[in-house]
Amino acid sequence: MKFPLFFARPWAGSLVLLAYTMGLAPVYAQTPSAQTTEPVVNSALTGELLYEILLGELNLRHGEPGAGFSLLLDAARRSNDVQLFARAVDIALQARSGDGALMAARAWAQAYPQDRKANLQVLQILLAVNQTAESQEFLKKEISLAPQNERSVAISLIPRHYARVSDKKLATAIVQKVLEPYLVAKSTAAASWTALGRMRLASDDAQGALQAAQQGQAADAQAMGPALLALELVGRKIQGAEELVSLAQRQQNNPELTMSYVRVLIELRRYSDADRLLRNLTQSHPQQTEAWLILGSLQFEQGQDAQAESSLAKYVTTASQDTSNNSTRGITQAQTRRAAILARQGKLNEARQLLAQLPASNEDELRSRLLAEVQLLREQRQWQAAFDVLDKANASHPDLMYEQAMLAEKLNRLDVMEKLLLAVIEQDPEYHNAYNALGFSLADRKLRLPEAKALIIKALSFAPNDPFITDSLGWVEFRLGNFSVALRYLQKAYQDRPDPEIAAHLGEVLWQLNRQDEARTVWREGVKLAPDNETLQETLQRLQPKL
Repeated sequence: MKFPLFFARPWAGSLVLLAYTMGLAPVYAQTPSAQTTEPVVNSALTGELLYEILLGELNLRHGEPGAGFSLLLDAARRSNDVQLFARAVDIALQARSGDGALMAARAWAQAYPQDRKANLQVLQILLAVNQTAESQEFLKKEISLAPQNERSVAISLIPRHYARVSDKKLATAIVQKVLEPYLVAKSTAAASWTALGRMRLASDDAQGALQAAQQGQAADAQAMGPALLALELVGRKIQGAEELVSLAQRQQNNPELTMSYVRVLIELRRYSDADRLLRNLTQSHPQQTEAWLILGSLQFEQGQDAQAESSLAKYVTTASQDTSNNSTRGITQAQTRRAAILARQGKLNEARQLLAQLPASNEDELRSRLLAEVQLLREQRQWQAAFDVLDKANASHPDLMYEQAMLAEKLNRLDVMEKLLLAVIEQDPEYHNAYNALGFSLADRKLRLPEAKALIIKALSFAPNDPFITDSLGWVEFRLGNFSVALRYLQKAYQDRPDPEIAAHLGEVLWQLNRQDEARTVWREGVKLAPDNETLQETLQRLQPKL
């Protein structure tokens, strides 16, 4: 119900009390205490304005955001109150009204032209509603309003502001125009060139981004921004970027930059280069704990057991002084690697004893320790021992029950596997791996195929882009005799994730379709990926293709 505003004045005192009771009235002025000698500053709000605010909030509570917004924005304009302008903007945003939010933000910025928050609201809303061309004035003002010591930070945030605009080239042109004076100012040049470079990269101008990184580094050799931009270009294999990163490394001697470089090299599978950088870093900065962990992990994967043991032991020693959760997880990873090294040397009991020393002060740590021991035993093909570990622990967490079910399958105890997987589903109805595992296991054994297909489809409904579930669906279609349908699913799964087990299934379907040459090609790729994969080797031994 709406009331005419002329009722406001007689009710002003009651409305003040009601507004505070409902938690609606902002603090515009405070009543001074008895101890203060400062004069009382009365609120600029009249009873009429206060009533308008209250009525606006009541409209919002009764599901009329349009009316509430109009009342509060009108009150903001009449009172020039910052909190009311901000409230009007929030209401419009919550109602997903871009036009309303922009109108309120513009009114706020006009009332307070030097208010950086108001200006930034206009900028962000313009970009959110894709009015990129109008953003130049407000971007320029955002930088100029930033204090001198915060200006580089404000500039570095520009690519984030423009991340979702549709016309990236227009956005880049606007940013370059606004940044012109800052590209040559010593205090902001590196940040400005980095921001411009990221804008160019977002608009698919990799060479322009590289040029910006070069200019930024020339402006300030110690700045991280240009080096990190160049590092991103290395990840995209842009020629000339790596020389820039190497130069920054020599000039800065910054371990964080080196670690970032290592991560990119690992993503590019340039393990020997990553290993070289890590060895140099651990010598020059031995307290850089993460470097020891990554170095040890790389050495482990390359079968350099002695070096890996030394690096991982060093990591555990240095990381043990850190009580953070990240450190605990890292120590668990390092000790798990060390245990695997012992197991590879035939020292399985010692390996298990090492894992038994892992922290288990809470449920998560205990679960991690159990999974680490189970994984160790799985790698050694000790299926029964791994099953017994979980059975003894009376595991009730879905992850642990799922692992136990997979071990039961290895032991050919299908009734136990099914019982455990159904228990997982009962506890967590969205645990898609349980549906998939049960469905695939049935399909692989040619049992209850319609039920198997239904289980796999259920799994796929929770994880529609999972290539392993798509592989399962292809396999059950194959078992049902739907070869062409199976082929379509398996080709998609293999395209999304080249995996030796998927290669085994895809190759077999191709083989049955008399497309033997294609099958051999897929199987060869699978062997290169993992020559010891059980499913692939079983398939090759059964079908006896000449690869």
